[in-house]
Amino acid sequence: MPENGRRLREFYLSLQVEQLWLAGQHVSWETGVADRPDATSGNHTHCSAFAAAACKRLNIYLLRPPEHKQILLANAQYDWLPTPAAADAGWRPVAGRNIYEAAQNLANKGYIVLAICQNPDPKKPGHTALVMPADLRPEKLEESGPEMIMAGTHNHNRISLKAGFHSHLTGWPEHAVLFYYNTQTPSFP
Repeated sequence: MPENGRRLREFYLSLQVEQLWLAGQHVSWETGVADRPDATSGNHTHCSAFAAAACKRLNIYLLRPPEHKQILLANAQYDWLPTPAAADAGWRPVAGRNIYEAAQNLANKGYIVLAICQNPDPKKPGHTALVMPADLRPEKLEESGPEMIMAGTHNHNRISLKAGFHSHLTGWPEHAVLFYYNTQTPSFP
């Protein structure tokens, strides 16, 4: 794996997603730290806030508060990513005959790669995750997709696309998840 991919993987792991951005708590979107123990809304899951916080720390813009509230942010990010504003921020759709391999290869080279799906019910959340740099065999990519790091009902440093998005998929191979990468070089802290 190229050095930039190793650096990106180390950065993602330093975010401690398995201890922060926990479901069932209202959290600061930027840090993932629980901030309002008495909150009755905004404390479901925090996948899109985690992705936005990771991008912000790398000086890459992804739709985030205050431009959009945390509630239903993944659906809003899904709508925002194909816009001219997202293109101006460096976001491009991942293209290729084998989209899983293309997404994993871009992450392995150190590009920020998002996997995202929108819920068909606009009142229910979609899902956003980051592709984690990882050396995966082509058979593994075909079987379960790229490796993700994500917040959700359960947070994971490493989980396959198939397992991480299982509640949003109706079959496999799936066609509901879109992949975008950012052309900017991350500014590692």
